[in-house]
Amino acid sequence: MVTCQERRVRLIMAAAVLLAAAWCPVAWALQRAVKTKLHNYPNAPVEIKRSEITLVETFASPTQANSEASTRRSQIRYANRDGLAPSSFMLQGRALCVNRAAQPVAAFALTIVALDAFHQPIQLPGRRGVYAVQQVVASLPRGGSKEITWQVAAGSSEVYEVAVVVTRVRFADESLWVAPGEELVDIF
Repeated sequence: MVTCQERRVRLIMAAAVLLAAAWCPVAWALQRAVKTKLHNYPNAPVEIKRSEITLVETFASPTQANSEASTRRSQIRYANRDGLAPSSFMLQGRALCVNRAAQPVAAFALTIVALDAFHQPIQLPGRRGVYAVQQVVASLPRGGSKEITWQVAAGSSEVYEVAVVVTRVRFADESLWVAPGEELVDIF
């Protein structure tokens, strides 16, 4: 027999779980490492020494719905499995960038190209082309290095490899270096 005190404790615990679910929209996420392909142009003022990229899939929070078959049983269904709230994909990267120029760097642009298993570019959501440009405003003294982090939305889990290249550099004196005007996909 359940006492009044036990019922009260169960009710408080259930309310706490519901509040926690409402405040935390992300139930869990899966992540996997993605192959990285670096390209450094000859005479580029900023060189990428190493890069690590992870594809993160974030799932919607589970919702609880009562089963029509029985009022005593309940079923947990995951919203992303029902098509109600699909999971989202994000590429998260870290790169070690080194200033090889004779002057300090004020900012640079990393260009990111997502490739599938057949080495074909993947259209990234919200982008016109098949690449994303991540602007990095960071002071890099001559010979200095900095580890930067970035993230870009990915449309699906089909990302097999990601190419990263520095395509523009702004120096402290406001002068610019721009990568050669070749097709990015062709160099990878």
